Order: sequence, then C-alpha cells, then structure tokens
Amino acid sequence: MAKVRRAPGIRRALELYERGEIVPGRREWYRVTRLFDRDEMVAQARLAYDLGWYFPAIRTISQAQYWDDLDIRFPMAHRDALVRESRLRGVHASWAFAITRQESAFMDDARSGVGAMGLMQLMPATAKETARKFNIPLASPAQVIDPDKNVQLGAAYLSQVQGQFNGNRVLATAAYNAGPGRVKQWLRGANHLSFDVWVESIPFDETRQYVQNVLSYAVIYGEKLNTPQPIVEWNERFFDDQ
Repeated sequence: MAKVRRAPGIRRALELYERGEIVPGRREWYRVTRLFDRDEMVAQARLAYDLGWYFPAIRTISQAQYWDDLDIRFPMAHRDALVRESRLRGVHASWAFAITRQESAFMDDARSGVGAMGLMQLMPATAKETARKFNIPLASPAQVIDPDKNVQLGAAYLSQVQGQFNGNRVLATAAYNAGPGRVKQWLRGANHLSFDVWVESIPFDETRQYVQNVLSYAVIYGEKLNTPQPIVEWNERFFDDQ
C-alpha cells in the first residue's frame, strides 16, 4: 500500500481528484495500473475502495483477476438510498444493488454512449416519464445525474418493469436492459419454459450476460444485506407466452 501511494501516477491521480478534475484523475489512475504487478494492482484497488472510488476499485481488482475480495468487488455504496427507495417501491434491495453494480459499478457520473445517465443508467426520456408517473420532482434532465435522484427514479422504474412482468425479476431484468417490448417478443411461443433455457435463448449477447450477472450479483448482495435469497424465486422458474 505504501509503495502504491508513493507512485507518481497515483499521486497525480489523487491531486486531480482533489482539484475536482475527476475524469483526468480516472485516466491517470487507469494509466498507472499498467505499470503495476498483480499485488500492487490489488493494493491500488484497496486504496480506491478506501477513498470511495468504487468504479476504479472494481475495474482495477478485475484487471488483477483477484476475485476473492467481495467487499471491493461488490461495495455497499449508496446503501441508505438504495435500501430506502427499494423498500418504498416494493422491490428487493439486493436486486436494486445488483442492477446498479451491473449498470455503472457505482460511478455516479456515468454516461453511456447512447445517453443513459447516473448510477442506474437512466435514459432522459425514461427518467422524465418515470418522474411523471410516480410524481417524483425532476427540475431538469441534468438532475438525473444526482445520485439520490437517480436511485429514486431507478427504483421506481424497476418497480414498473417488475409489475409489467408479474413480479418476475428475470424478465424485468432483461427488460431493464433491452426494453419491455423486446422481452415480450422473446416470450412468444414460450410454453412452461424454464428460466435458464429462456435466458440462454436471449438473442442479444449483452442482455443474456446482463441477466446472468444481475441474478448472480443479487445473491451476493442478499448475503451482504442479511436477506439471503435464491438465484430465482419459485414463481420465476418457468415462463409462459405473455
């Protein structure tokens, strides 16, 4: 840890962060990772985690291929907001954590190439419609990047897609990534099809991996929240044409 802290690149990254130059700070952080061996990368990840830089921590420890530190790989970032809003909207907090971990790895200023924003990667139109439907104040599209507002909107939208699929998190997870319309198309012809077969049949590689990751992450977060749950509930095991 001491050696990593003294590295010039780490010192530059820390200084940039302190100056509010977040993106250049991350770039410097990622650049210096290439100069470290595996143990130093693990130490770098721990340093980032201790500073609350969860996305760089997750990225660095993944590059080190060190899978055993579940605190760094699955942080409890924004716990109060995620638990509060999940309870309010009637969704599993472990599921909301898993979605957030998959979407942004807790990088609260994340922006995708297609315009999704924030922790739970909401599209501006989705955020606006969700705010209207659930009477959530939204002063401007830029407010979606605010972590608390993003979680508030994201949990509400999760509850909406879960309701569209009769409480089934497997289908709702796929819908969160690919849209409810596509999921309904993929369900056509399903006749008491098991969830694992259906997931493997998803035609989009990204969505298939997304669903697998979220279901796995939800189990881990269930343990962390002291609310253990199976990878799927009994009512999520089989699908029919909707």
